[in-house]
Amino acid sequence: MTGKAPPEDLLGDSLSARLGFQLVKAAIGVRRAYAAELRRHGLLPHQHAILAVLVDGEGLYQRQLAEAVRVDPPDLVPYIDGLVKEGLAARSPDPKDRRRQIVTITPAGTERLGEADRGLDVVESALFRRLSSSDRSRLRKVLAEIDQED
Repeated sequence: MTGKAPPEDLLGDSLSARLGFQLVKAAIGVRRAYAAELRRHGLLPHQHAILAVLVDGEGLYQRQLAEAVRVDPPDLVPYIDGLVKEGLAARSPDPKDRRRQIVTITPAGTERLGEADRGLDVVESALFRRLSSSDRSRLRKVLAEIDQED
């Protein structure tokens, strides 16, 4: 076989039939589109997730944030450092235990998150344009079911 065949034709029936492969393939495309849009707003995907978690609360410990965005706690620190440096998040000592830090979103972080989310709305509309509203709803339910931790 020469290098002329489209990539889809090279997969074969065995790989194309695997749901996991199809899910990963779709996720890669979605992640690329998300990352490109978030880059326009000066954010990385994990930073966006951190801000999105923080916007609904009064602040969280770094360990809680790590669990929420599914990042190992030590790996989360550089993302938070970047947000703090940009003025999008703040760290403060826990009044009950000064060894622990509470991370909160700043007004600038809330504004940046809103801008990024509006951009992501456009990206999602384009990515999922072929799906009806009910198909999107069903996809959310299926993905939530797959994502359940046992």
